[in-house]
Amino acid sequence: MIIFDFDGTIADTISLGIKLINDYSERFHYNKIDREKMGGLSAFELMKEMGIKLYRLPYLAWFLRKLLKERASEIKMNPGIDGLLENLKNAGYKMGIITSNSSENVKDFLKRNQIETYFSYMKTKVPLLKKKKSLSKAKRQLKTGFVYVGDEIRDVDACRKNNLPVVSVAWGFNSVESLEQVNPGLVAKNADQANTFIQKLAEKLILKT
Repeated sequence: MIIFDFDGTIADTISLGIKLINDYSERFHYNKIDREKMGGLSAFELMKEMGIKLYRLPYLAWFLRKLLKERASEIKMNPGIDGLLENLKNAGYKMGIITSNSSENVKDFLKRNQIETYFSYMKTKVPLLKKKKSLSKAKRQLKTGFVYVGDEIRDVDACRKNNLPVVSVAWGFNSVESLEQVNPGLVAKNADQANTFIQKLAEKLILKT
């Protein structure tokens, strides 16, 4: 199976997410995000930079998901993702999604883009700092290894701790440079390159149905 992160990897929610977060910085008393600086920070480091307290994170995550749902029509697929998913589907791979976003937001997006039938596994509302645990649970549920595809440093860290292969994509949360430091040689600059990396790793695990 190939499991994808959603925000920043499949869906282009990063730019809108940053705008919404910055728009509400005064209301919730945290520092605004700088997009360039953000690219080199892990999720935990970014929280510290913004001055967000851990106990406030669940509410802020819920509030952001609510805002994203209200503006769902503005969210598009990242360039080339439709072709990437179709290639993997046609090659015989099952696919899934693990994300901190809500099931309502994800299902609405998949339906609007006519790709809801591509995914046979989905885990939503994963706490932002609990990716390692969610991947471990997925391994137990699926009873097999899988290739994970994500756009963040924390994706790589969580996969390494679970002994899972991971392909990083360069169009989401973290910068190419920061991803290359933690996942050298497996940072895809575009969807075609991602397809190549994913299938090479998947073939080693014999993940086809």
